[in-house]
Amino acid sequence: MKHRAIVRLFAPLLLLALLAHPAERALARGGDDDGGGNDSGALKLRLDDAIGTPGGTVALVVRTYAPRPLRQGRITVRVRRPGAKLGIDAAAVTTPARPLTLQRVVVFSVAGDAIAQPQVVNGPDGQSVGVQFSSPSATVNAADGPLAVLFLQLDRNVAPGQVFLLDIDPAATGLVDPAGAQVSVTPLEARLRVRAPSAPYAIESEGDEIGPGDTAELGLETFEPFPIRSGRLTLRFDPQAAGGTPVVRMDPRYGKATFHVNSAQPGVLVVDFQSKNTSLNSVPGRIIAISLPTSPAAPLGWTTPLTVDRQGTWLVGKRAGRRLAFTVENGDLSFR
Repeated sequence: MKHRAIVRLFAPLLLLALLAHPAERALARGGDDDGGGNDSGALKLRLDDAIGTPGGTVALVVRTYAPRPLRQGRITVRVRRPGAKLGIDAAAVTTPARPLTLQRVVVFSVAGDAIAQPQVVNGPDGQSVGVQFSSPSATVNAADGPLAVLFLQLDRNVAPGQVFLLDIDPAATGLVDPAGAQVSVTPLEARLRVRAPSAPYAIESEGDEIGPGDTAELGLETFEPFPIRSGRLTLRFDPQAAGGTPVVRMDPRYGKATFHVNSAQPGVLVVDFQSKNTSLNSVPGRIIAISLPTSPAAPLGWTTPLTVDRQGTWLVGKRAGRRLAFTVENGDLSFR
């Protein structure tokens, strides 16, 4: 049955609606998802992988795997230079010890009352950047999606191809729930890769690992902020893996957009989208989220690809009518 919908997103209403959605699952970069914590109940803090150009803007996005309301907290990200396994390599010696300059920070709350202050600690051989926040309504992380974003400028002297290791410093990170109790956290690492200014942008079809009959949380992922005016995503998957009609969402925290869905052909999902003020992807990440019910008959151990159709996928930037160059990394759907 043809499934078509045109949705105009309003931030407060959608954030409240997101409370009803299941937790986003961790993928290849983040490990498995156990509802946001582990055996001890700790909250997993994930840093999304990031990409930036020399002298350009980098966005470090912090998110969790499940809603857990927070009243206040502090999150600190350590930035480390790359090093060889045996000693320090030449790239590490020539790479700036403090490659990032913190510009501003944003913390999201359902009530829109979060107050955030940037924090910077520079050492002789590295740096830490972070944010301290509070929310009178205690609704930070009360909805799935990004928790906080740190916008930074990358040093002009870094070379394309260099990689920086990012991790959340547990000793300098603390979260407080609505009752005033400390929330233990499990930090997960990420990487910042330096892209040549002339190189194409990178996007990814984000997959999932689930049990047969569960709902897979998929999406189109970006890794750096750049304006998107409009575009189309055509995602192909094995129709035998599907157990129902996919549901598409576009979270307004990544930018305002409207979209149109066509899932008439089995195994093919087409999403046309438009952002009149080109704010889409002002925060990078899962700019298109897809919930796909899966078949209870899917065999355990089966892995099937999620392929972005290059002929049916494009992005238009700030200049109307001009399509952006990009590379694609395809994910997969695994049944375990």
